[in-house]
Amino acid sequence: MMVQVQYFPYFQPIIDINRMAIMGYEALARTRDKNDRVASIGALFSDPDFDRRELLTIDRSVREQALAYFAKSQHDVFLSLNLSPEWMDHIGDDTPVPTIAMTHKWGVDPSRILIEFVEGAGNNDNMQKLLARYRAEGMRIAIDDFGAGSSHLDRIIALEPDIIKLDMNLFKRAMAGGISQEVVQSIAHLARRTGSELLCEGVETEQEFYFALECGARYVQGYFFWPALPEFIDPDSPKEIIRLLLEGFVKRNLNREKQLMQYMQEMEHYFLSVQSALKDTELNYNSLHQAPHGFARVFVCRHNGIQISPNYELSHHAEDQCIWQVDDSNRGSNWSMRPYFYQALAAKELQHKNQVASQPYRDVRSGRMCQTIGKVLSNDRILFAAILCLDDDDSDRQGNGFYRR
Repeated sequence: MMVQVQYFPYFQPIIDINRMAIMGYEALARTRDKNDRVASIGALFSDPDFDRRELLTIDRSVREQALAYFAKSQHDVFLSLNLSPEWMDHIGDDTPVPTIAMTHKWGVDPSRILIEFVEGAGNNDNMQKLLARYRAEGMRIAIDDFGAGSSHLDRIIALEPDIIKLDMNLFKRAMAGGISQEVVQSIAHLARRTGSELLCEGVETEQEFYFALECGARYVQGYFFWPALPEFIDPDSPKEIIRLLLEGFVKRNLNREKQLMQYMQEMEHYFLSVQSALKDTELNYNSLHQAPHGFARVFVCRHNGIQISPNYELSHHAEDQCIWQVDDSNRGSNWSMRPYFYQALAAKELQHKNQVASQPYRDVRSGRMCQTIGKVLSNDRILFAAILCLDDDDSDRQGNGFYRR
């Protein structure tokens, strides 16, 4: 006799870091394996040999079970439901939307539902129409696995999600730094600019939690806190551990910010000595004392942005010996479009006496993260110096957090 396979929902807590509490649950489909252990059915969704109609039936059954349980819960949380864009493409304009019908059936407030769909699949026009119907009911929208595979930025523009869930694999790669970290930083910036909240899933260690904070995440979920559970738990369960983690985060970042400020003060102090050694466009670098590690390059521009000096490049060698080199390749270039250029001019017009430091950027030639210090001088000159960012230059000591100043 064939045994009927049972499918049912488990619920993974979603933690709101600001409130230090569980504010939602993601409903995940589960079954039991041959040893009667609870197991995920996630692999079925990517199995081309598994009947799609049967998979849709399973998916809707699990979704309705989750809503039925949610309707009886007394906890003030939201429920996140995964919907495949594959299903969305088959719902016509006049066809009832199953999830909306389920919320009505079980008396669930639609504003407590988060519709979560996988990034990179489905037709944008169809999804826009369908998501408009979800939104009309008061439901919120999330994009899952953003940054995975062939991510589409046009989807962010078209669908304006309430929550962006960062792809777990990208998140973990970004922990090691490099381009992946910069991609994550860009996604975090995109989320802030579009009014979306960022959710980091797959958080399994304390360091991953701290990295999620560095990314600007509002929400986190993962085994560091809880796996998917058969029932809801007390929303205040994470309060004490989040409080302790945030205290550690502040302490760690306080120390880092102090080091960064000291580093910048050292760079700015040396920059003053460079100004004293400059005559018109010629730098008498032989008169300069030992440069701090990280001071990279000096050049002079006119107020119209034209570089009128060579680059005076500083390289550090064994035993902290410095060698200055003169590079004429950029003389005559126009840098007026660079933020550090007009920041320096703005500081002069506001009569700021201190140097102005740009936001960090990656130097094209060296591949290092840099900042540019600018100071307006007399005789239509602006002196600039490029310095290496401390986190990039000293990552072993500072960790892989984003540089913020």
